[in-house]
Amino acid sequence: MTNSIRLLMCIVLACAPATMGESGEKKAREIKGWGAVVDPDGDCTIQAKSGKVTIAVPGKTHDLNPSIRANSPRVLRQVDGDFTATVRVTGDFKPGEQSTTGVTYPFNGAGLLLWKDNRTFIRLERNIWWNFDAKQSLCYPPLLEYYLDGKDQSTNPPVTTDEFFKGRSTHLRLERKGNEVTASYSHDGKEWTAAKTLTVDLPTQVQVGVAAVNSSNREFVVEFDQFKVDVSK
Repeated sequence: MTNSIRLLMCIVLACAPATMGESGEKKAREIKGWGAVVDPDGDCTIQAKSGKVTIAVPGKTHDLNPSIRANSPRVLRQVDGDFTATVRVTGDFKPGEQSTTGVTYPFNGAGLLLWKDNRTFIRLERNIWWNFDAKQSLCYPPLLEYYLDGKDQSTNPPVTTDEFFKGRSTHLRLERKGNEVTASYSHDGKEWTAAKTLTVDLPTQVQVGVAAVNSSNREFVVEFDQFKVDVSK
């Protein structure tokens, strides 16, 4: 084999996808117990270690809003029927005062995601944003958004200050029973408060997991652990 052929083969191998399926399509990286890694823009860092998943989102727009973008990094697993999903979210939610979108406040959000597709999904997140008018950090206690065919079906509670969230960690829970999904939160993982129950139009088979949202010019790093999905039998 000539040196030229060897060089050409090395280039081809270097450019090939790391993991290929039988159809030739690139397979998503899987994190055991969590699901498939989805990084639409390919610019986030998603690492798993010692039962924890850490997502680092650069200071660019990574949103989950059909009217803006649905390019936030996420890790999702398939689930059928009724289930209860829980996770602990830990991080420094400090978006600063510079937005990357031009139409929204600088925002950090992270939590559970119930996903059909990029136009129908539910977000439950610890969150914070800088309000230009009020000149202070505000949040939803917690944020709960339901998009159906691209249309926002949500009615979030009144905003409050960032002091609502105690410490760096918040526990979140989504419980599905038929066409109802109940969102709850806890500051300590022991005492739970139901935020709201949604009536939803979703197929029996969906995906559930975690996601991180950033519309700040600062990098946003968040850690997820104690992720669990209990499927009702």
